[in-house]
Amino acid sequence: DADVKLFVTASAERRAERRYKELKERGEETSYETVLADVEARDARDRDRDVAPMSAADDAILVDTSDMSIQEAVAAAIGFGGHL
Repeated sequence: DADVKLFVTASAERRAERRYKELKERGEETSYETVLADVEARDARDRDRDVAPMSAADDAILVDTSDMSIQEAVAAAIGFGGHL
């Protein structure tokens, strides 16, 4: 019953890049390839689960943040609230 529904996403590659950077900044040893494989495996589990699979509501607005900064993503989300 929300006035605005957003489905926020980003490519698996971009999310893996972000996660890899976060892990490296915390001093954790891993590879980008390992992080990407983990992201893709989690996506498959979330998408294919029987109960509440992760998918956009029919009336949700898709917000792809692959090429956005955090500030840009927040501004985009706020902007959609005033345009419906």
